[in-house]
Amino acid sequence: MDAKELLDSLDVGVLAMAPDWTVAAWSAAAARITALPADRVVGGSIWIAFPAAKGTELELVLVDVLADGKPRTFLAPAGTPEVAGTVLEIRITRGPENHLVLCFRPVHEELAPESRAAQLLSALEAERRLYLQLFSSLPTPALVLSPGGQILDANPEGANLLGGADAAALRGRVLTEWAPAAQRGMLAAGLRHAVTKRQDVALSFEFAGEPAREVRAVVVNVDPVRAAPKLLFLALDVSREILLQQRLLQADRLSQLGALVSGVAHELNNPLAAIAAFGEALALEPHQSDLQESAEVIRSEAMRAGRIVQTLLDFARQRPRMQTAVDLGEIADRVLALQRSALKKARIRATISIPHDLPAVSGDPQELQQVMLNAVVNAGQAIEGTGRPGQIVIAGRSTDHHVLVTVDDTGPGVPPEILDRVFEPFFSTKAEHGTGLGLAISFGLVRGMGGRMWMQNVEGGGARLSFELPVDAGSPDAAARAPGRPAGQRLSLLVVEDEDAVRRAMALLAKRLGHEVTTVGRFADATERLAQPGARYDALLVDVHLDEAHTGFDLFDHLRTAGQGLEQRIVFTTGDSISAQTRDALERAARPVLRKPFSLDDLREMLERVTAG
Repeated sequence: MDAKELLDSLDVGVLAMAPDWTVAAWSAAAARITALPADRVVGGSIWIAFPAAKGTELELVLVDVLADGKPRTFLAPAGTPEVAGTVLEIRITRGPENHLVLCFRPVHEELAPESRAAQLLSALEAERRLYLQLFSSLPTPALVLSPGGQILDANPEGANLLGGADAAALRGRVLTEWAPAAQRGMLAAGLRHAVTKRQDVALSFEFAGEPAREVRAVVVNVDPVRAAPKLLFLALDVSREILLQQRLLQADRLSQLGALVSGVAHELNNPLAAIAAFGEALALEPHQSDLQESAEVIRSEAMRAGRIVQTLLDFARQRPRMQTAVDLGEIADRVLALQRSALKKARIRATISIPHDLPAVSGDPQELQQVMLNAVVNAGQAIEGTGRPGQIVIAGRSTDHHVLVTVDDTGPGVPPEILDRVFEPFFSTKAEHGTGLGLAISFGLVRGMGGRMWMQNVEGGGARLSFELPVDAGSPDAAARAPGRPAGQRLSLLVVEDEDAVRRAMALLAKRLGHEVTTVGRFADATERLAQPGARYDALLVDVHLDEAHTGFDLFDHLRTAGQGLEQRIVFTTGDSISAQTRDALERAARPVLRKPFSLDDLREMLERVTAG
């Protein structure tokens, strides 16, 4: 019988420890008693076999036997989670070439219940179970370390912090493996100083293929009386906290932007309304055919500027979610108007391939604008990262009661191994340049509108973000509504607008439609006109902001009090951001709104709507 067979035939566990404190031999009984197979122990540190004994009296006994060669017997907990609570009787002797031989067996069940030793061991076992339960149930990552940074134990949250590895697999590894090279010296110094004084450390943990995790930790010596201290490393993963702070900062800046743009929107949109109206009137003038092209450019550019202002306002302000019919072609136009300069700078050509007869979808216009803006921004960044010119194509088509929208780019595509993770919150491939929230938010918004979203790579290069939304059920009915007055019928209109240029422009457009127009600039002038005998108006175009003392809602309330029903002929006009207060007043009045700047067609459609029936 050879030596190994002899060892494996024994009922006691046998361990041979080399002078460098690694396990040289591990018997079959040792594996059975500790539930640790030989291939997991041999060649590793002895503390893999007895993790709970690191820094205890057992370590001192091993040092003494190694020094003087006198055999000693010691009681120690087994310490592995698989045999929690087991106490071992360990006999330590010194063999040839300074190898130590440890023979051990479980002794708890062999002691008489009434013996003092049994009572002590029972108390030790109870304390150990309590420690394990407390340590494992901590909601924050916790590690037990040696002063050199070797991991002696880890709770489940601690294992997750270090990339989700099994706690047992972490034992014996050094914590600095996860720290960036520039921070390893700082971490090692912090652990050394923690032997005598509590330390607060802040560092990053790095993982292959994942963003670094920002960690703040407290390190304390929980066994200061021992020659080999044990350090408790209590950590807090603040990565999400930092990202949320960044998100809140972005939201605050966005709020400030909204307040700034809201403050100037009225001042911008009123002159834009006048420019667009006079430009359109000039383009329609039959005797000025040589100026028609210039006039159309003036009109179209004024309308584009107005759309950009409105897009910024819609994107910046907070408001309740709404569900209505949305024209995706219009949303795409508005998004590209916002991104025109950035795309041009990055040498990216953006095109829209959405048919004019594509059905409207059911959703929230502002949220859909955010979804499409996120898609275009991500596509643009992907192309820009290649350093080459590229192309973005926004396309839409009908698919069985749904509308499918795709945003294709000619960038490098998405690595296949992360393709199924792009919609995870906080997952980003842009390091500090991305929050990992854009696509996650878009995914949630689309799902909230009853749709779905997915990402795929395009054959030949590039990526495609697709989302599908249900067709608005009310669109066919809206298209089939019975017409009101014939388009050519002459109406009597009262325009109440405080700015002279805008008032003249609105009158000019209304007269182009063949209507009779009366204009006034103040609240008092409007009430005076309406009180004249025989005054009759088919519609009243009333600016939300009139003069210093009155608003359009004051005129609405005045007419409602009069009881003649004229308030039901009001169309409110506005060039501002529609603040919460204005929105509430519009909801109470339940009257339509014509946003400035508007075109001749916008005015025609609104008048037909208001005077129908």
